[in-house]
Amino acid sequence: MADPARDFLLDETGRLVLRNGGIATGDSYTQEVALLMLSCQGELRHDPLAGCNLVRRTNGRISRGELERIVRIQVERDGKSWADIRGGVKLNTNG
Repeated sequence: MADPARDFLLDETGRLVLRNGGIATGDSYTQEVALLMLSCQGELRHDPLAGCNLVRRTNGRISRGELERIVRIQVERDGKSWADIRGGVKLNTNG
């Protein structure tokens, strides 16, 4: 696995984790992947192509292969290794 990224941490609801009167920092690798999967393209001004658009595909039919391709492309665009992430991501489809 790549060197763990250190950044501020979010809890399960997306709020900042506060410790000892300050913002908690730690390994944010998995958190970054989750945020990328939740993002839609166009939401990030500095990188408008970043995001999996999964919210827009919620009620659509998509195959597991197509879903995996979308996530893999975005993860690799972000400089992360798909091989490192693949085992820790559960992709559910309705197609």
